Amino acid sequence: MKILHKIAGAFALLCVSSGLSAQRPDLYWSVDMSAVFDNREGDTEYAAAKTFFQTQLAPEIGISLSEDRHRIAAGVVWTQPIGCEWEGHRLSPTVYYRYQNKGLRFAMGMFGRDQLYAEMPNYIWNDSVKYTQRNIRGALIAYRNDKGYFQAFLDWRGMQTETQREAFNIIASGERRHAGGRFLWGGLAMMNHLALDKSGRPDQHVIDNLLYNPYVGVDFERIAPGLPLDSCSLRVGALGALTRDRGDGDWLTPVGVWADLDIGWRFLELKNTFYAGGKLYPLYGRYNFILEQGEPYYAASLYNRTSLGVVFLKRKFMTLKASLDFNIAPSHFNFYQRVMLSFAI
Repeated sequence: MKILHKIAGAFALLCVSSGLSAQRPDLYWSVDMSAVFDNREGDTEYAAAKTFFQTQLAPEIGISLSEDRHRIAAGVVWTQPIGCEWEGHRLSPTVYYRYQNKGLRFAMGMFGRDQLYAEMPNYIWNDSVKYTQRNIRGALIAYRNDKGYFQAFLDWRGMQTETQREAFNIIASGERRHAGGRFLWGGLAMMNHLALDKSGRPDQHVIDNLLYNPYVGVDFERIAPGLPLDSCSLRVGALGALTRDRGDGDWLTPVGVWADLDIGWRFLELKNTFYAGGKLYPLYGRYNFILEQGEPYYAASLYNRTSLGVVFLKRKFMTLKASLDFNIAPSHFNFYQRVMLSFAI
């Protein structure tokens, strides 16, 4: 009996030690690097005529469990303008937990926008926000399969202090494909909240801002496989907002037609975004980027952006491209010339 007890004890110890070794954490690390040159020329009614020329380095290190289903990582985002040595640099923290199991993803902390399954349209984040703010600050829940995706996240972009107003976005978006991917429908909804700082200023009021964008679309490349294009899709829908300054008490309800065309052929890209209707950002002149983070041209009743791009180099870990971007609003025009490099390992 003593021998049997010893064997049973040894077997139990082996099972426990095997379980522990199966959960032994693996080292995780990654490095993202990007560089952008963006020269803007034209009138300054909505976008300043200026030049962005900067680099951004974002190393991360951490541990992962269960084949990277569970990950804890930390790092830093170093954004550095070029041409001024150290002046103007910005360091931002990266600290997050992420769970990934097949198509299900959950993240919480401060993590990169590359955790999203789909990029945000330019009425949510403009180019300069993407250049300077790499991380989402909050939480993400997302799911993706071969028919589409859904994602929802909280971006807490401002904690209340004596000088800074509390501000956050809650955004949900998704898209589903039908008939072998030939037809699609989707949408986006956002609650954008701008609250008060701690100063107690009597002229400061809470701003409520809701935005919605349901749409339908067609993938022409799948409808007509014989097209000499690598990709060709069109999405059309409504784009509207509900905005209120609680100091005034009135709800402003602009709405319009939105269309997005995306074409790719070999190393060439064409993207056109069109909006016509009410002024989507009716309070932009009062609050500027404190409230709205999308392209400021949505403060106009009509906006069209055409981007002509050339991909010079595309590898699994690196992309180099250039584009000419034409921004048109009533009586206003701005022309961007951009070169963008991204590197990730």
